Amino acid sequence: MTLLENFLRSKKVQKTLAIKPGEEGFSLVELVVVIAVLAILSAVAVPAFVGVQANARASAAKNGLVNGIKECVVRDADSQGTAFADAQSFPGNYNGYTVSAYTGTYNHTNKCWSAQAVPDNASTENWFRIEMNTSTGQVLKTCQDGGRPGCTGSSGSAGTW
Repeated sequence: MTLLENFLRSKKVQKTLAIKPGEEGFSLVELVVVIAVLAILSAVAVPAFVGVQANARASAAKNGLVNGIKECVVRDADSQGTAFADAQSFPGNYNGYTVSAYTGTYNHTNKCWSAQAVPDNASTENWFRIEMNTSTGQVLKTCQDGGRPGCTGSSGSAGTW
């Protein structure tokens, strides 16, 4: 037997030669079905991802407001200034929100006892406000619409967070 005959009789070569044309790979129908399934999954996933982003932006803004009030309490306890500009937690990079002083219910004009986060996209996202009553220590947290990200309450009316 020659080397070529031995090679052609090996099991691996016999298995390879036994495969008929058209038996390997995917058919066009199978590929179209896979593409259709991926399109449906992406159509479902994209809106959910946008909602997650809005919730993340709202959470970052709310955490910044809470940290600013905490810093204000500490500054007051240390007999330091409580002007809004003194609290370093308020000015920051809150993606999609601008944090500013808020006069509020307790009339804290330009003090760090009250602040608000206003969204850049006010048509779909909430504004958030936080105020602290310096006499009682009570904190009031309000938001624009209970049906939008980060706010609890009924849709179309102001809520809490």
